[in-house]
Amino acid sequence: MPRAASPRRYAQAVFQIATESGQLDAWSDNLRTVATALENKGLAGLLDSPQVPAAIKIETVETVLGDAVDPLAANLLALLATRNLANLVPGIIETFETLVDSHNGIERAEVISATPLDQDQEAAINAVLVKLVDKDVRLSTGVDPNILGGLVARVGDRVIDGSLRTKLQGMRRTVVEQIN
Repeated sequence: MPRAASPRRYAQAVFQIATESGQLDAWSDNLRTVATALENKGLAGLLDSPQVPAAIKIETVETVLGDAVDPLAANLLALLATRNLANLVPGIIETFETLVDSHNGIERAEVISATPLDQDQEAAINAVLVKLVDKDVRLSTGVDPNILGGLVARVGDRVIDGSLRTKLQGMRRTVVEQIN
């Protein structure tokens, strides 16, 4: 069984090209432009369709992107399209941006709370995480009412679980152990 294509491989290749040429910001812009073009469902469907010949896909990429992106970025999309992998672009962008952040000494953090956080709460959490990892932190937030209260933070491979749900589960285990 063939291995599934990985956006990580492509992102690493783009990152290497971008760092060697000193064009990290330009590549970020190019990838965002490509992603914006692929928001058109018709274009995305055409580029991922195995029934469409590669020559038509390449011509379509050249027509749609034109001079909007660097030729190497257009070539990347053309390559992905000929392999029916244009759907990997969002994953490539996410991985590329993570690599750029790491290169710039920025750690990505995701915080999930039971209710939406306001700006002051986000700033306070960000400050705590900066002290914890001793790096700049790029914070993204999400909401999951199942955690009941508190929050769960993921920074790199660390998970800080301060959710009410986890605390209640811990209390439950303690009570069950004491009963048995």
